Amino acid sequence: MNYEAPTTVDEALGLLSEHGDSAKVLAGGQSLLIMIREGLVHADALIGLRGIDELRELETNGSARIGAMVTHARVEHDPAIRRSWPLVATAEAAVSTTQIRNRGTLCGSVAHAFPTADVPAALVASDASVELRSRSGGTREVPAEEFFVGMFRTKAGPEDLVTAVKLPAQPDGARTAYVKYAMRPLDFAIVGVAVRVVLADDGSIADARIALNGAASRTLRATDAEQVLAGEQPSAELFARAGAAAAKQSQPLADIDGSAEYKRRVCGVYTTRALALAMG
Repeated sequence: MNYEAPTTVDEALGLLSEHGDSAKVLAGGQSLLIMIREGLVHADALIGLRGIDELRELETNGSARIGAMVTHARVEHDPAIRRSWPLVATAEAAVSTTQIRNRGTLCGSVAHAFPTADVPAALVASDASVELRSRSGGTREVPAEEFFVGMFRTKAGPEDLVTAVKLPAQPDGARTAYVKYAMRPLDFAIVGVAVRVVLADDGSIADARIALNGAASRTLRATDAEQVLAGEQPSAELFARAGAAAAKQSQPLADIDGSAEYKRRVCGVYTTRALALAMG
């Protein structure tokens, strides 16, 4: 394996174009290096992003742009993110350990596309988008809701580099929460639920976005649960019905953490809890 150390995005894109599927991109390395060590991933070239200064930028001015080398910890503690995108900050705080958050990157987690990672659900619920660049296709943005297509699979092609995640301004008065069920706080979520709720002047639910980690082979937007909430007055009974709708829509995978039916039930319970937490 050759280690490539580009110092500009254009140089990195050239290397991706040259190597294609035989290359892997290294940001924080908190997932990729483990998979290489265990023999699950093989690459002829490892393209490290550490030397590309522009990918370390975190810009907040109405909207936010989080570069590919910005760590989980930096996003978690950034005052503007905590103030204007608290759902993302909360999900970042749920990522594994302090050491992992200090090394791993938000964009790296997005590109890795593990279905039980914490951050993707918060991005989908926040209406975020993923910025991709390639030598042949230039720069384009893909909504986070569409970016994740399966386990370790995204809309990014072999020559695409995830250069940033973009967060739009959130609705005034948005109420948010992220909750996860895991054996230990440092583990990947068995199920994670991110919610964003906006109330109308009469107190009814004007808009709701709910996204689930661990509910399918990809991050899943719980549109059926959102429809249950639309136009209704918040109540424990309403949240329970929304949770049941989320559970019914979910398609979890059976594994060592539990059966599909068990995880489906957890999806319902934790959606109900997330809504109650968001609404105080």
